[in-house]
Order: sequence, then C-alpha cells, then structure tokens
Amino acid sequence: MTEEVKEVQKPGPKWSLGKTFPTYEGAIKQVEILKNSFTENKQENMQTKIRRKANDTFLVKYRKDPAFAKETKNGSGNKKNKGNSKKGKADTGTSV
Repeated sequence: MTEEVKEVQKPGPKWSLGKTFPTYEGAIKQVEILKNSFTENKQENMQTKIRRKANDTFLVKYRKDPAFAKETKNGSGNKKNKGNSKKGKADTGTSV
C-alpha cells in the first residue's frame, strides 16, 4: 500500500479588477500597458490575466505573484485577544 500525500497549497492574493473591454485586442493592449507600468514602478513579479465574461466583454485582472507575496498573519495574535495574566484582579471584598 502506498499512500499519496497531497500538498495543500494556500491561495495567493486576490485578483484586482482592471478594466473591461469589448474586444480581446483592447484587453491585450491594456495588459501590455499594465506590464510597462509595473516595470516603471519597480513592481516586479506581477501577474495579469484576461477573462471573458458572459456578455462577450473581456476583463483584465492583475495581482502579485503568490510565490513572492509576503505571508500575513491571522488576527489571533492581537494584544486585545490575549488575556493579561500579569494584572491581578481587583478584589472589591465586602466593605462595611
């Protein structure tokens, strides 16, 4: 028996929506413009893609390459979520 271990891949950053175009050629021009602006602004490792929508328009999307994206921590390490054990609880006691 051999067990296959599937490597779970975390999803990368979300795709940002660019513009929609009525033709594929217009979308290709926008991708080239985006790539030029990425290199001018020193934003290397960016990805672009063109998606065809149901109404026969083309949507240009872009994002940072997941291989180079920084991992973000979840909010569980926030100070507000941690109990402070150093503080003693105030003992109100019974006052007469």
